[in-house]
Amino acid sequence: MSQHRFGFLASLLDDPDVEEIIVLGGRRTFVVRGGTKELLPEVADPEQVRRIADQLLAGTGRRLDLADPIVSAQLADGSRVHLTGPPVTHADRLNIQVRKFVLRAARLEDLAGRGALAPDAARLLAEAVRADRTILVAGSPGAGKTTLVNCLLAEVPPERRVVTCEEVFEVQADLPDMTQMQTRPAGLDGGGAITLRDLVREALRQRPDRIVVGEVRGPEALDMIMALNAGCSGFATLHANSARDALEKLVGYCMLAGENVAEAFVRRAVAAVADLVVFLRRTPAGRHVEEIVGVPSQLEAGVFTTEVLWARQGGGSHRRATPAKAALAAAEVGR
Repeated sequence: MSQHRFGFLASLLDDPDVEEIIVLGGRRTFVVRGGTKELLPEVADPEQVRRIADQLLAGTGRRLDLADPIVSAQLADGSRVHLTGPPVTHADRLNIQVRKFVLRAARLEDLAGRGALAPDAARLLAEAVRADRTILVAGSPGAGKTTLVNCLLAEVPPERRVVTCEEVFEVQADLPDMTQMQTRPAGLDGGGAITLRDLVREALRQRPDRIVVGEVRGPEALDMIMALNAGCSGFATLHANSARDALEKLVGYCMLAGENVAEAFVRRAVAAVADLVVFLRRTPAGRHVEEIVGVPSQLEAGVFTTEVLWARQGGGSHRRATPAKAALAAAEVGR
């Protein structure tokens, strides 16, 4: 993809070890390799940064200008570019962020081999997928959520039909029956937008066995929960600080769908469809699965009851609170 038109970013775009590039107005350039951010010596004047930004957007149908100073687009190789310019930023500080999708693991055993997931936790998750459980994958940005979803998809039985809904295509899985859809921003006339809510509703019309929703962060959460209550299973990713926090945030996102949405109903619906929550943590030492919790039948109306099925302890040791088969049975309670 990279050519001289991308200036000092060309070599970084071509480097397979670079996961993310952050250009702060040409004054500082950071890259992320292996989950670790480092400062590079490269600097550029504002005019060069602007030229690179325009070249990155060439062919995407998007344009960065005063009327639209915040732009996200997908590049030809699947990378995501996010640009912010004046008047949102200082006049001479146009910022560029390119997030490349570097597929370092395609299966759960690959994650186990890299130390991101213990073998017993990998077996637990594989059994859950094959049993058609719904799994929420939570963590901070860059924690490896999409990579884990790709690895989970590798465990989906081949006869299952999978429909994915994403803002940009990031799911990469070789399944015989999978339909992938992505959102579309509004055109220059302000119309024609296709939102994540639209996609989730459309997914249910396509007779899915499993729905995958990338980056739940708004009212589409309610559409997803209702779709999963219709009899299919799913995977979904969201930003959260813990497994329990992921459930609470999912409730909050559902509440954004309208004034008439009752919190008590949403909590019951979330508990009814969420079987497991996997929380990933990003540290200077790397990214790893921190805990896997089950969502059994609820004991209190205002707080989620969870059961730790597996957790990572300090020093790299691991513990599993419940044997895998019993863990899946625990997640089934109340279904």
